[in-house]
Amino acid sequence: MDLSDINEAICESREIAVKPGRQIEVLIMTVRLASAWLVVFCVAGGSVRAQDAGTDDVQQGHRLATLICSACHVAAPDQPFEPILRPPAPSFESIAQRGSITNDSVQTFLTTTHRDIGNPQGMPNPQLLDYQVKQLAAYLLSLRKHS
Repeated sequence: MDLSDINEAICESREIAVKPGRQIEVLIMTVRLASAWLVVFCVAGGSVRAQDAGTDDVQQGHRLATLICSACHVAAPDQPFEPILRPPAPSFESIAQRGSITNDSVQTFLTTTHRDIGNPQGMPNPQLLDYQVKQLAAYLLSLRKHS
């Protein structure tokens, strides 16, 4: 199938009469029209995906919390096991209720080491990637009870 076959099929499906020599122009216009519609759908879909990104971050943050953080914290009410740290570190729900907690403060805390010689019981730096820090912060803040 070559360009003329494609153009002929397009023209037949639209019942368009194309003068000889103008087939390429019609094909180019068809591609432009299809491209314009593609851009419209991508832009509309992008705004929906941006709204869903927050939900995705919370869901992925929940998954990470139950996999990584639940060894020391009660990170989620549905986590499959109790923390092995005794006594456990503060629960994510109690952390979320602190008035000083912001997205930035959580992200900074998660990327900082708090354990050293002077504080051997401090939280270690979990060595998370940037997107994981963002997801965990979104999940933690989603636990905040609004009054």
